[in-house]
Amino acid sequence: MNIQKYFESAETMDLAQDMLGHTFTYTSDQGLFSGLIVETEAYLGPIDMAAHSYNGRHTKANDPLYQSGGTIYIYSIHSWLDMDISIQKAGTPNGILIRGLQPLKGIDLMEDNRKKTGFEVSNGPAKWMAAFGIKNKDLSGTKLNDGNFIFSEKKVQTPKEISATPRIGVKNKEPWTSKNMRFIVKGNPYVSKLPKRDMDLDSYGWL
Repeated sequence: MNIQKYFESAETMDLAQDMLGHTFTYTSDQGLFSGLIVETEAYLGPIDMAAHSYNGRHTKANDPLYQSGGTIYIYSIHSWLDMDISIQKAGTPNGILIRGLQPLKGIDLMEDNRKKTGFEVSNGPAKWMAAFGIKNKDLSGTKLNDGNFIFSEKKVQTPKEISATPRIGVKNKEPWTSKNMRFIVKGNPYVSKLPKRDMDLDSYGWL
């Protein structure tokens, strides 16, 4: 897979759905971490009131969004860190937030880093970042599949069903608050804020 072409040659909303079921892997000094992407959110750059690049806002911090597709953008929300992947060609600052990961490798390390076990380890954008031991923005601006972060060429799992919902934490930005721009593997227990009654504990929402 040409990772740059993958993130530049399709619509952002379509990519946010297609990313579900791919693995995301991080190689660090602490060890190897890997998980299945189970939840994403799309952000449509200058036209999207919830995007960091709304109205063409361009700063040193959000510059990775303006780089070629597949660039890592790490940013802080209060005391937490989140990660977007830049989407579309350089100069079009769209992004996709990786919101939830189902752990595959490095689970013991993740639990130790989070001081949590079970689904709480990585059922949220800041949670999986902490589980992976990512504590700063040093790798913001680096490229996927050209360093510490690897996005799998193919889906490792296929969702039975993808649900689309409004994004989480986007307030007072209508009409963007209500748009269904968050995509989840329906029933996967590592989806953030998923009620227990909605969890598929048999297949985790995979075919």
